[in-house]
Amino acid sequence: MAVDGDTFRALMRQFPAGVTIVTFDDDGALGGLTVSSFCSLSLEPPLVLVCIDHGVASHDAIARAGKFGVSVCAADQGGLAWDFANPEKDKQALLEATPHSLAGGVPLLGDCVATMACRVVAAHEAGDHTIYVGQVESGTTDESRKPLAYCRAGLGSFSPA
Repeated sequence: MAVDGDTFRALMRQFPAGVTIVTFDDDGALGGLTVSSFCSLSLEPPLVLVCIDHGVASHDAIARAGKFGVSVCAADQGGLAWDFANPEKDKQALLEATPHSLAGGVPLLGDCVATMACRVVAAHEAGDHTIYVGQVESGTTDESRKPLAYCRAGLGSFSPA
């Protein structure tokens, strides 16, 4: 028998995760959402995965676009991460008001610790989410910036020991 939803959420809140903003261009409509369910999948070829809830507006847009951007947030971008997590915020307006570039046909946010443009190579249904697998087509890093972390329903910075 599986644990209930409240127990599962309490368990998962104990696991620190990086914070990313996944972006897309859905035939001219720019959008994005905050995602902590992101990880590397393969080195050869270079693959990452993002898990997107079926209930969010961006779910189908990523499938239609066939590509997505991942911007790994810096420690001072917590407000931006909360904005992209808020379903009531206009994501196109947020992108237009935030420094960003276009790479591989997707918007990538500025001042992040890393950005990558990805092409969707697979999609797998899993519970109430879709796991989108993306091949990384291009990317940038800025190791002078500290990454943003999410844990216990809060945001903070991470510094290696």
